[in-house]
Amino acid sequence: MATKIEMIIWDMTYACPLRCTHCYSESGRRPAVARREDVLRIAEEIIRVNPRDVELSGGEPFLAPGWEEAVQRLSGAGIAVNLYTSGWSMDMALAKRLAGTVSRVCVSVDGARARTHDAIRGREGSFERAMGALELLARQRRERLARGEPCYALRVEMTVTRSNLAETEQLVQELGERFPGLSSFRLGMVIPAGLASEEDFEERELLTDAEGLALLESQPRLAALAPPGVRVGVTDVRPFFAQLAPGAPMLPMAHLEPDGQLRAFETCEAKVGSVLEEPLEVLWERALAWRRDAFVVEQFGAIRTLQDWARASRALDRHFGSAEDLARLARRTRRTLTS
Repeated sequence: MATKIEMIIWDMTYACPLRCTHCYSESGRRPAVARREDVLRIAEEIIRVNPRDVELSGGEPFLAPGWEEAVQRLSGAGIAVNLYTSGWSMDMALAKRLAGTVSRVCVSVDGARARTHDAIRGREGSFERAMGALELLARQRRERLARGEPCYALRVEMTVTRSNLAETEQLVQELGERFPGLSSFRLGMVIPAGLASEEDFEERELLTDAEGLALLESQPRLAALAPPGVRVGVTDVRPFFAQLAPGAPMLPMAHLEPDGQLRAFETCEAKVGSVLEEPLEVLWERALAWRRDAFVVEQFGAIRTLQDWARASRALDRHFGSAEDLARLARRTRRTLTS
């Protein structure tokens, strides 16, 4: 393998109780796909290639059949497992089960106010569910650490759009005070992929260069608002531009879909085959070759801004998407036109 895969993003299922406006995978709006036997086979293939980290996402990972056994196998193999959740279905029993297996739990909170978060997440009550999850997870972490037992790190993840940009300081300050036991905050610019690449989202919610720069410059101020020992990171997606340029080395990061399909690139619908049918090393080489396709080079080479990236994502998705992808993209466009 030309470059060892260090991290794998695994969308375990497309099942989701929410309908997020920026969803990269359009979860909750498409068939869930995952079957228990496939989930476990994918986990074994991941173990075989031995990445440093696996990021479990979706959809909601807890809705994937066999998710807990997959997590136990991955962590038992010495792979750090980081799990992303909306917190919708969290209870204390689940928090306790996570404590012994995962390295980090990331709860998505996309606003300091319920009205903002619920609008972005597409379901009333989702903010209160996220707050309840953080309370349970933070309590479990405090209790285990007090007993000298290991426990997951606990992070709040905020995807920053125009709708919530003004609430970043309030979120860090209020949640930091409310949930002792938090390890970190990460506030990341929304990436123009999936629903966040669509033209209407680009116009309404994608950060401008000035807004992105203001977010980056706010990092010291945000860090000062957090409690001592709680880290605050602001993710700048613009370095991806350089990685997207023709001839640039590919990041050692693979992205698997629920049916085992490997994406040619994390933010594109293009797939190069399934790990349920071929070794991951073979698919990874195919993904590297995909980057040299003339159409890919043309689209990636024109990216200078997030808006350029959104337009490239739309073009690549419609050029390389499967028949099923194209049908879903067409339905997405029709919904946008009629809304």
